Amino acid sequence: MKKNDKKLIWELSAVIGCKLAIIAAICFVFFGPDTKTEQTPEAVSAGILSRNTSTNTSLINNEKGEGICSQQN
Repeated sequence: MKKNDKKLIWELSAVIGCKLAIIAAICFVFFGPDTKTEQTPEAVSAGILSRNTSTNTSLINNEKGEGICSQQN
């Protein structure tokens, strides 16, 4: 192998190693054990039931209180 080939292999392995280290750090920070919430049936049901339902009703009723399916004259 030429000297340039060894230098290229070293530089590429260093870049790939740095990228893997950065990906591992990001995964640990954002998906680590401290960021996980407990998934119990009570927590899931509380999350589902506490959602704001105004977005659902705004699709059914417009500003005048008329439904989407209502007939307009």
